[in-house]
Amino acid sequence: MLAALRTYYGTFAAATPIVYGRQAASFPPRLKEPCILTAGRVWDGAQNVAALEQVAARLSWPVFVAAEAHPPESGEVCFRHVQCLGQLAPADLAVWQGSAAIFALPARYESCGLAALEAGLAGCALVLGDIPSLREVWGDAAVFVPPDQPDTLTAVLQHLITDANWRGLMAQRTHVCALRYTLERMAREYVALYARLMRLRTPVRLVS
Repeated sequence: MLAALRTYYGTFAAATPIVYGRQAASFPPRLKEPCILTAGRVWDGAQNVAALEQVAARLSWPVFVAAEAHPPESGEVCFRHVQCLGQLAPADLAVWQGSAAIFALPARYESCGLAALEAGLAGCALVLGDIPSLREVWGDAAVFVPPDQPDTLTAVLQHLITDANWRGLMAQRTHVCALRYTLERMAREYVALYARLMRLRTPVRLVS
């Protein structure tokens, strides 16, 4: 994200990227069910939930989306092939993340991907949009698909469905990677940043 900001806004006098975090104990893995989960703003083309609606009928597992189906402007997003769970409370979403075998987010744009991090802690295999921000976080611990290639998304998801060994391997890699992004690490980095800002602070000179 810092690289993107520099591309579009130019260089900054000072910039410190801070890695996000989640508490692993809040997202315990559960007995995995044969289903695919996604979560996000269904009307937001950047999050690309529509791609899962497009491919769901070709998959042998059901696809569930945890999201509010009513856009903030007006109207309602209708689904034919994915099952909408509505907007879940955080604890309820954690249960779904813990139970789903696969979490998919074929995003075109995503600044951080907190839902993916939570799903990783919960032991899901991750299928993510092939964009720089998500590759930076997950490396080889997720499977990446071009956001606008539904045939590729279908093939990857169905491969994970049918190949339990690969699915288990990817879920293990995802979980290990997700454990690096702790609240403690995030807090330490914020404290260090605030301390540096306090040292650099200059008194305000009042002019009469």
